Amino acid sequence: MIFRSFAGKIWVIIVSWVFLVLLIFGGILAKSTHDFYYGYASEENEELTDTALNISSYLSSLPNFQAAAEPFNLLGSIFKYDLIVTDLDGNVILGTHRLQDWHGVVMPSQDMAQLKQGRNVSFEGNTPYASQRILKVATPVIREKKITGAVFVLEPLTYLETVGQSVNSSIGWGLAFSFLLSIPLGLILARQVAHPVVEMDRAIKDIATGNYTRILPRSSTDELASLGQSVNTLSEEIQHKLLEITRERQQLSNILASIDDGVISISPSKEIVMANRVAVQLFGGPRAKTRITLQDLPEDLRSLLQNSITQPIPHYGEFKIDDRVFRVETSPLLTEQEGQGLVAVWHDVTKDRQIEGLRREFITNVSHELRTPLSYLQGYSEALLDDIIPSKEQQRRYLETILRETLRLRRLVNHLLDLDRIEYGGALELPHEAVFVPDLITSIKEQVTPAAMQKQVTFCVEMDPNLAPVDCGTDRLKQILLNLTDNALRFSPQGGVIWIAAKDHHPWIEITVHDQGPGIPMEDQMVIWNRFERGQHRPKSDSSGSGLGLAIVNSLVQAYKGEVSLVSDVGKGAQFTVRLVKYKIEAHS
Repeated sequence: MIFRSFAGKIWVIIVSWVFLVLLIFGGILAKSTHDFYYGYASEENEELTDTALNISSYLSSLPNFQAAAEPFNLLGSIFKYDLIVTDLDGNVILGTHRLQDWHGVVMPSQDMAQLKQGRNVSFEGNTPYASQRILKVATPVIREKKITGAVFVLEPLTYLETVGQSVNSSIGWGLAFSFLLSIPLGLILARQVAHPVVEMDRAIKDIATGNYTRILPRSSTDELASLGQSVNTLSEEIQHKLLEITRERQQLSNILASIDDGVISISPSKEIVMANRVAVQLFGGPRAKTRITLQDLPEDLRSLLQNSITQPIPHYGEFKIDDRVFRVETSPLLTEQEGQGLVAVWHDVTKDRQIEGLRREFITNVSHELRTPLSYLQGYSEALLDDIIPSKEQQRRYLETILRETLRLRRLVNHLLDLDRIEYGGALELPHEAVFVPDLITSIKEQVTPAAMQKQVTFCVEMDPNLAPVDCGTDRLKQILLNLTDNALRFSPQGGVIWIAAKDHHPWIEITVHDQGPGIPMEDQMVIWNRFERGQHRPKSDSSGSGLGLAIVNSLVQAYKGEVSLVSDVGKGAQFTVRLVKYKIEAHS
């Protein structure tokens, strides 16, 4: 229908506005005519009143009313209205004959009653003794302080009524003609205005369907023409961007096909929308399918991917196929803070795991072999420090070195044993209790404050004292935070600041340790969690670490089903974040 179209709506608006303007204009003219009519009547009323008063004064000076008969005949030929003289009963004594012959007429009793009280009469309207609307004015005639009669002045309003009716008729016909004329003219104007909009609508629909060939002509210089040019520019830009996207997609496809790592992309609806050659070959099975689904993936990998979709943060994990071990990393695809799926990349770490297993076995054996001799070395060193041997100054210097190295080796052995217990025994051999993080952080701050004061390092703590407890062991969590704090203190510059923060990040309690050290390069951020790995780019001044602290932190956090992560840029310090689950009483009851 025309009223649903853009042109129809403009047409209705134009016609409505024209009609409204004409209606207002007609109302103004009608009001002006009305004001003119009543203004003229008011002026005539004053004039007739003056005339009635003058005649009443004249009649008061005559001995009787009949003496004014001849002057009345003269006035009747001059005035356009009638003059009437009555007695106190309203009987007409003298009268002119503009309206009618007043002989024998009796004026209304209500008028005579008002005149007998000495008040004037003023009336406009229809009367029984006149066929049209009249203006009537009457005043009493007073002779020797007595009312002896009355003077009436009556003027017909035929002229004013004729003029008013003519004006109202002209206004009505003018409104009707103007309104009827505005209907076709408004339709023509609406179509002209709506035509560019209709063309732009067609062009945009073509763009939506992939047709970019429609070009809108520039027929004017107004805003609609500018909008049409913007649509043309938009069409060209979209076409150019689509070509770029197609080119980049082809390049990405070539890159993914050439790498040896498996890559898949998953949509928010948990469908695999992209899988490279390695992924299809690994999970396609003997039928060599060209497409794979989540059901084709191993259970542990599928569980990790589903968790990654639920929690749009990077996740890391492993999965096995036969005797092969794969390390997988997931990264969410975010657009304006809304999850748009994820990308998962994995590579074969079977050889790395075999080497790590050999290294773990070797360290375990060595640790057990060295534990007893190290205990003896510690005992002898303490005996020498008790001045049993002469040359005390030199002996003390040597023995202090022996003791320091012995303690360092003992810590190394203990760390190795801790790693074995955690990684082999897992969470089964670890204590589970409700640990209040604020109390533990306060204790750690007091413990490391002396060492921090020597280095002029400031500790800043930011936490909610009412945080929920975490599911961990008090000593184990203290071990985690001391390792992170010790690293931060070791790498902090003189006069630096270390921030320790704890907050509720449901369903986790999140603890961060942030320093102002030299930072950790990207190429070292993955290897520092391994045993004996301190990174190839660590500061030369760092010689006290064993390379086991972060490995213990990582193993302990994972054993308690938590997460640990690192954010660092070279020259901007490092921030370690530990996430632990909240303690649930029903889970340990």
